[in-house]
Amino acid sequence: MAVYTVHERDTELIKSGHGFTKFLHQSKGEGEPTIMIRHWGPETDIPVHSHPFNEMFYVLEGEVFFGDQICGPGSCIFIDKNTEYGPTQVSKEATVLRYAEGRSK
Repeated sequence: MAVYTVHERDTELIKSGHGFTKFLHQSKGEGEPTIMIRHWGPETDIPVHSHPFNEMFYVLEGEVFFGDQICGPGSCIFIDKNTEYGPTQVSKEATVLRYAEGRSK
């Protein structure tokens, strides 16, 4: 068991497939989580999909549409591994904290 600490201001904002991402902790192998802050814009339109790992989103700012559910600030969304969800869309801009359990990259 380990303790990791990082402040968002000490991480690099990088372009990702659907906006920009700050990695707070990146998995180095099986069983380690990836934790990131995702900044999504109105172009975000992620189709229905699933992952082989558990996943959690916490909405910090804006609104995110997970299928037919609108999730605003303070909303927590947990998705069991291998569960299809989406589409994931943003009307204007949104910032979410994302935790991916056991993700290898």
